[in-house]
Amino acid sequence: MTHFTLSLATGAVAGALVVIPMIFQRCSARSCIASFLIYLFAAVMVFYGDLPYLPWWADGMGITVMLTLPTLFAATGKGQRSVPLMLFNALLFGFLISMAERYLA
Repeated sequence: MTHFTLSLATGAVAGALVVIPMIFQRCSARSCIASFLIYLFAAVMVFYGDLPYLPWWADGMGITVMLTLPTLFAATGKGQRSVPLMLFNALLFGFLISMAERYLA
């Protein structure tokens, strides 16, 4: 499996793990697709990028939080309860993507 294919597979798995609870909560299709694409693109960026002054395990967290920030600002108007959960998901799945990049690639 090539490096790019592994990054897409990791992003697809992370995106699916984020979207599955959203489907059960009856979120809109646009929200589900947007969340899936955020984690798909985050995985590719983690696999091919390197943030300066951050250890390897924090690269994924930083990139995923940066990609999730616009969604966080859009979600603040609808309800404040979802913002900490979205931020936690970004940190957790960013860390898991970094782990996959470190140990699978």
